Amino acid sequence: MISFLLGLTLLGCPAKLQVDDSASASNKEPTPPPVLGVNESEDCDQKALGSNVCNFFLLDQNGDYWELYDHKGKIIILDFSTVWCYPCQMAAVHTQKIQDEYADDVVFVTLLVQGPEGLPATDIDVNSWVQTYGITTAPVLQASPEYVMDQAGITGYLVGGYPTYVYLDRNLVITDAHVGFNEEYMKTILDGMIQ
Repeated sequence: MISFLLGLTLLGCPAKLQVDDSASASNKEPTPPPVLGVNESEDCDQKALGSNVCNFFLLDQNGDYWELYDHKGKIIILDFSTVWCYPCQMAAVHTQKIQDEYADDVVFVTLLVQGPEGLPATDIDVNSWVQTYGITTAPVLQASPEYVMDQAGITGYLVGGYPTYVYLDRNLVITDAHVGFNEEYMKTILDGMIQ
């Protein structure tokens, strides 16, 4: 019996253990997630018309990171809304329609800043918003005042009321902004930016 086991050992096992380097390459440290909110730098600002905006990262309705700078080359509407705001709710009915009408040129992005109790929006708030207003392709982002608004005059966007709309040209420069929704006015701005 011992000679049988010794024979198997000598015949069946290689003398040198081989290591697959591809397995160790897949064990690299994962890239850390981006910092949520506006990422300030010296060459950007959100305070005035003509400003180059800073990049930001927020989670979208699918739980994915949505990065502003990924959409350079498109016209972007940033819609700062809250769940509790009745004018925001009335405007949200038009979000998908406008996104569909201008899909080749425009990204209509809702930054849901607060939930129904005035607290930062949750993923449940975002998903409810998407379902309630039939939003299928326009991004709806889970935001908060801390992430995106200029609370102390230093960072973020100036939001004077809800909803606030900020229009970015294809180079991510602020070209227009207003408080309150008016579909015809919005289309006039977009048509002028597209030409």
